[in-house]
Amino acid sequence: MRWAEISVEAEYDSAESITNILMEEGCGGTVTEYPSARSFENSVLVKGYLPVDDTLEKHLESIRRRVASLPDLGLQVGSDGIVVKWVEDDDWATAWRKYFKPIRFGRIVVKPSWEDWQAQSGDVVVEIDPGMAFGTGNHPTTALCLLILQDLIKGGETVLDVGTGSGILAIAAAKLGASVVAGIDVDPVAVEVARRNIESAGVNVEVMLSDTPLAFPDRADIVVANIVPNVIIEMAEALFEKVKPGGKLVTSGIVVERLDEVRSKLESIGLRTLEWRIEGDWVALISEKS
Repeated sequence: MRWAEISVEAEYDSAESITNILMEEGCGGTVTEYPSARSFENSVLVKGYLPVDDTLEKHLESIRRRVASLPDLGLQVGSDGIVVKWVEDDDWATAWRKYFKPIRFGRIVVKPSWEDWQAQSGDVVVEIDPGMAFGTGNHPTTALCLLILQDLIKGGETVLDVGTGSGILAIAAAKLGASVVAGIDVDPVAVEVARRNIESAGVNVEVMLSDTPLAFPDRADIVVANIVPNVIIEMAEALFEKVKPGGKLVTSGIVVERLDEVRSKLESIGLRTLEWRIEGDWVALISEKS
């Protein structure tokens, strides 16, 4: 399969906004390079990947338009704009390895399948080969969810991971002690990647290809949706239906500027906001169903 590698050069302060644009347009495996020499001081290179299919031009047009509007917000973007080149699966997988190293989040250690790790007592090791799916722990949205799951899972819970990507949160939930775990994603590539990672992890997680959490037949003690604000708002009622009374909904992938918008929507359908946690420009909400 061929992929479009989308590169955007920008000031350091612009990186999070560009990452958010790429994620909202469906990019998997976003990375940020911090090279020593760039065309302007304190610059970085943000990269995202889209499949080469009949939706590519629509997404590229939207990305160009949104990136071009960033200077209006006081964010500087490189004069070269957006650079697109084609890569194959194998080329991308090889390049990705230099970005993905073991990283710790509380008790959880996320490591790539090709790296060794000497586990300490109490470590929960989640081994991931992300392929083209989103979810390595390197992004603050995933990191926030991993830390929240450690606090919420005591043992025996049912967990539904909406937008499972690489399966990282579903695998972590199972290893933390959840008794029933399911992951849902709209992307067939992500579903295949998640299934491979789950099989390698040796955990019991069901993965489903669906554009709605209603594909999961039951209600869950914890529903996690690490996606983007627009999708969270659109799916709010469906997410609400999948949470047991007294259960928790964890929503992430939210830029700080849209926290109030997402929180208001969730509260309007009957969810009570317990807390939110911020990492950089990103926020995760914890809500409860009364």
